[in-house]
Amino acid sequence: RIPHPQTMAAITISAPFVARAPVAIRRTRVAARAAVAPAVSTSQVTFGARKMMSGVSVQAARKPLQTAAGRKSVVTSASGVTKAAPGEDKMVFGLKLPDNESLTFLILAGGSLGSALGFAALQEGVFRIPGFKFSAWMTVLTTFTYFLCGALEMKLTNDTRKASWKNYGILSVYTYGGMAMTNYALSYLNYATRIVFKSAKIVPVMAFSVLIVGKKYSWKEWLSAAILVAGIVLFTLGDVASSPAFQPIGVALIGGALCVDAICANFEEKNFFRCENPSTTQEVLCFASLIGTFYGLIPFIASGGAGPAIAFSMANTQVVPMIMGFSVMGYSSVSFILSLIKYYGATEAEIIKSLRKVLSIVISFVLFPKALNWKYIVGFLAVLVSTAYTFYLKGEKNKAKAAAKAVTGEK
Repeated sequence: RIPHPQTMAAITISAPFVARAPVAIRRTRVAARAAVAPAVSTSQVTFGARKMMSGVSVQAARKPLQTAAGRKSVVTSASGVTKAAPGEDKMVFGLKLPDNESLTFLILAGGSLGSALGFAALQEGVFRIPGFKFSAWMTVLTTFTYFLCGALEMKLTNDTRKASWKNYGILSVYTYGGMAMTNYALSYLNYATRIVFKSAKIVPVMAFSVLIVGKKYSWKEWLSAAILVAGIVLFTLGDVASSPAFQPIGVALIGGALCVDAICANFEEKNFFRCENPSTTQEVLCFASLIGTFYGLIPFIASGGAGPAIAFSMANTQVVPMIMGFSVMGYSSVSFILSLIKYYGATEAEIIKSLRKVLSIVISFVLFPKALNWKYIVGFLAVLVSTAYTFYLKGEKNKAKAAAKAVTGEK
């Protein structure tokens, strides 16, 4: 969808809330708002800073914001990540990064790319183990590992829980459901097809924003979305022609996961990141994953799937380390991306995220050869064209905004 991220949809991984970074928090004093304008609906606030074409964040105005305590001002980026203050030490996972700007950027970008590629290779590798068909077991282990990673980072950064247990209980239904459908879909789709499908999160986001908020998009934005959809359709048809395991239910599952991602993102924005005391990403990952693990264990045990899954893992001792390994890498990739946004900006982070998707597809074909056909190739090129066109549109929008701001300043 993740993430954007925002929630967290920043990376193409199984968990929808890890892939997206928090969106910008826009708050003003209640009294001042009431004096100048009518109240804004919840749905308008929720979609106001949603991601636009292919996951590229809308450029939000950067304003000083009041914190819950009302004593401290912060500045947020378009992605909602608090921008680093001048002279602030660059940190990731509670560790200080070098003072050299170029070296730090290479560490963060390389860490994100390396973690994402390791995630893709290990996850697809698990499904390539003969006889593995335990997607529910994979989902439980993944959410448990995310919980451990989030708890560790909260400990390193002295973070505490701010959101209510009730909201975490609701969020966990969305996050675990989306992850479960995504993992189950891999039993019927090639991994590369799954990555391409997850790149289409913008489609349900645009649909929801048009139907619920009445938001309007330019014909160029619709064209970019249409090219993306065409690329996905062609890539999927290539999967049909080359993969003996392909079944239409895989498309239905991944499509359902995308819709859950979109709903999850809006719930997160309203209840965790657009509130008087916003949560951190590691907090949301920690507690949502903790509850999600219990959600997953109940049907997993009740259905009788636990015994065969554990027996298979004991006979194939690489299963559990591989699952927990790619989960750690998925979590790490999100942290690297959020640090890139904080210290260098959303544009640089979006470039790395797009490069990561492309390389994940390439490495899938390199490590796990598949029968190539023209539909794979043309579909992949269409996705690339859509991504490049999206960056072009974003650049044009930023130039127009800068020009309008300059004119306003002259007056």
